Amino acid sequence: MKHFIIGTAGHIDHGKTSLIRALTGRNTDRLKEEQKRGITIDLGFTYYDDPSGTRIGIVDVPGHEKFVKNMLSGVHGMDLVLVIIAADEGIMPQTIEHLNILELLGVKNGIVVISKTDMVEKDWMELVESDIKDYILDTFLKDAPIIKVSSKTGEGIEELKEKISEYVQKVPEEEDDSFGILSVDRVFTLKGVGTVVTGTQTQGKFRINEDVFIYPEMLETKIKSIQVHGEDVNESMKSQRVALNLSGIKKEDINRGSVISKKGELLVSNFLDVKLKCIKNSQYTIKNRSRVRFHIGSKETLGRVILLDRSELMQGEECYAQIELEEEIVALRKDKFIVRFYSPVITIGGGVILELKPSRKKRFREESLELIKNKDTDDINRTIIAILEDHKKDVLEKDELKKLLSIDETELNDNILELEDLNLVEIILDDYIILKSKLEKLKKDMTAYLEDYHNKYPLRYGVSLEEVRNKFVRDINSKVQDAIIERVVANSDIIIEGDLVLLSSFIRKYTPEEEKLKEKTVAFMKKEDRLYRKDELEGVTNDFINALIKDKVLIEIDKEVMLYEYYLYCTDKLLALFKSNDIINVKIFRDELGTNRKTAIALLEYYDMKKITRRQGDNRVLVNRRS
Repeated sequence: MKHFIIGTAGHIDHGKTSLIRALTGRNTDRLKEEQKRGITIDLGFTYYDDPSGTRIGIVDVPGHEKFVKNMLSGVHGMDLVLVIIAADEGIMPQTIEHLNILELLGVKNGIVVISKTDMVEKDWMELVESDIKDYILDTFLKDAPIIKVSSKTGEGIEELKEKISEYVQKVPEEEDDSFGILSVDRVFTLKGVGTVVTGTQTQGKFRINEDVFIYPEMLETKIKSIQVHGEDVNESMKSQRVALNLSGIKKEDINRGSVISKKGELLVSNFLDVKLKCIKNSQYTIKNRSRVRFHIGSKETLGRVILLDRSELMQGEECYAQIELEEEIVALRKDKFIVRFYSPVITIGGGVILELKPSRKKRFREESLELIKNKDTDDINRTIIAILEDHKKDVLEKDELKKLLSIDETELNDNILELEDLNLVEIILDDYIILKSKLEKLKKDMTAYLEDYHNKYPLRYGVSLEEVRNKFVRDINSKVQDAIIERVVANSDIIIEGDLVLLSSFIRKYTPEEEKLKEKTVAFMKKEDRLYRKDELEGVTNDFINALIKDKVLIEIDKEVMLYEYYLYCTDKLLALFKSNDIINVKIFRDELGTNRKTAIALLEYYDMKKITRRQGDNRVLVNRRS
């Protein structure tokens, strides 16, 4: 069965609820206060079945200015909107505000319904209709049908139903098997049932017993049961009004504006790249750092607008901006939003989300504007490049990029292959993507860093690999870090030796003074064959000692040093002892060397570590006697 959602819009007391009652036979004012006062305060929901078999869900939104935030909770996900204007009053302030909201949210299909026709004379009706036609010329309703109705007499109701049917037939019946998304507009508890949430499903399917996730509260739950328009069903789908009974969740755990979906599929953020528009008939402009009420889906939160290319956004203008929110929201790229003035609370603008995890941008910078501009496109390849350029991390996991783009895995992989063929990106370890230009920049920056390092520390053989990781490829796991460094090193003048990174052109040379110091140090150590503490060697630095170790003038054993020449002599003596002995001990080895006990022990422990010898109690045996 095809499904279709209709919403209402219009000024208070223009007959929205009465019209729905005439269409469906049901009253959507469910609250006692609504029925007592005769006005809609919160969202109302009902349905009727079209002759084609399509079940048409209807969202009745409040018209009073005090309840526009409730109206905004219900307007998303509409396939068609009925803009209702009372014949006795014509276009009123909330008519205008609702039309502005619908325009900003990108609603395409609408019908203008002139209600209460039984209350006016023909001449007045003609004036009202003419006024409406003039006003809607600059709106999305410019080609919309205008139908006159009276909920009291029934005039025009059948004509309206027929016109709605025409729109229903234009909507293709499509199967959406993607993960479900539902923005919560009501939360309540039923005795014996538990916590129930309702909303308009905007994507995919939900099924009974399916594990789902509540964003941004980040709570796991399970769907116990599903209702669509009061009927129990096994699954729900896009363009349906849905009620989900959730397992293990309290009413207090979830709020209007929460989003139900699959775990790991959506992003939450409180900082956005956006394209922002100030409505042409706004009473106020939008100034940089303006505090606003931000509405997306059924969520309302507060935030500040950061204008990137100006200090003030005038009526009818649009620009690129960033919005910093006081709470995290859940959204997809290209989702529409509304901003309302903080005080007085009136709609001043809205726009479209271009990225949920952008970097903070400096104002009045051409590169900042160019980055956001390249995200404001239907060219996914161009957007991928912009997001990769903008991201703090040089490399992005494909799964994160998929969420930032709000596309499926197949589409993402196709685009990445195109970019790879164009030599614009490279794939790291199958699951990560990096710009070719960022790899080239890393290579350039790393080369410059090593050149500077070699000049500053000519005795050091190179920079530790760990230091290079921390400086150039932070905040990603070590396997990916090393894979990126390997890509940078390939076909470059950079080499890795052990845990050191250096330029292939680097040759360490001792100055004449350092040559003299080396000779003096060797002569000093030859006076007594043993291990020396580093602080026993006069006039040498750690860099100088490490250079002598690297050049095999010295060897480090247990944080102390000895002449490498003497170490080779000791090793020969060790092997000679094992030719005539199956086992040796510290005393035998010490006496053979003519050194002190400390040096003998340190050497034997070093041989144990190198698996030349193996300790057995107080003795040593040769590990591989044959060799």
